Amino acid sequence: MYVNLARKIPLATTSLIIINIIILTAGLLSGSQLQIIRNYGFIPNNLFHINNNNLLSDVLTRLFTSMFIHTGVTHLAFNILALAYLGGYAERSVGIPRYVLIYILAGVAGAIFHSVIATQLLGSGHIILIGASGAISGVLGIAAAAGNTRAYYWLILQIVFAVFGSIASIPIAFTAHIGGFIAGVFLTKLFVRIERKKREKYLGNNNYDTW
Repeated sequence: MYVNLARKIPLATTSLIIINIIILTAGLLSGSQLQIIRNYGFIPNNLFHINNNNLLSDVLTRLFTSMFIHTGVTHLAFNILALAYLGGYAERSVGIPRYVLIYILAGVAGAIFHSVIATQLLGSGHIILIGASGAISGVLGIAAAAGNTRAYYWLILQIVFAVFGSIASIPIAFTAHIGGFIAGVFLTKLFVRIERKKREKYLGNNNYDTW
C-alpha cells in the first residue's frame, strides 16, 4: 500500500529536530561545545551597545544561531520532546513556510524580550542566552492561536516562573518563553488575517477557518 510520508511525518519539525541534534553532537564530539556557545550564543547586553567592537551584524547573527545551540543532552532532550509533541499539529495548522518563519521569528522575539528584561530590570544581560525554547514557545503560540486555549495556561505558568525565577536566580530564560509565545500567537493570527483577505478578494466575503 502506498503511504504518503509527507502527510504522516511533519517534515519541518523533523528537520528542525535533526539540525539541533547534529549541532550539539558535533560540538560534543569535537570538544568545541563551549567555544560554540561563546562564539554563537546571544549576549543580551550587546543588543543595547552596538559599536565598532560590537557590530550589528554579529548581534543579528547571534540572535539566529543561539536558538540552535544547547548546553547539553538534557537541555536538548527537553526541547526536542516539546517540539516533537507540539510541532506536528502546529505545522499542519499553518503550513510549512509559515511554520518555519514563525519558529525563527518567535525565537528572535523571545531573545529580544528576554534581553530587555534581563538588561533593563534584572541586571543579568551579561549571561549568554542559548536554546530553542523561545522558538518552541512560538510553536505553542501557533497551537493557541489555532484554537487550543489550554496553551494559554502554559503562558500563565511561564509568567509565574519568570517572577519566581528572577527572585531565586533560576538559570532558565522564562521571559524568552513568554516573548516567543506571544510572538507565535500574534504572527499566526496575522497570517490568518492575511490569508482571509486574500480569499475574500478572490472568493468573496465567505468565512473560512482553515488553510
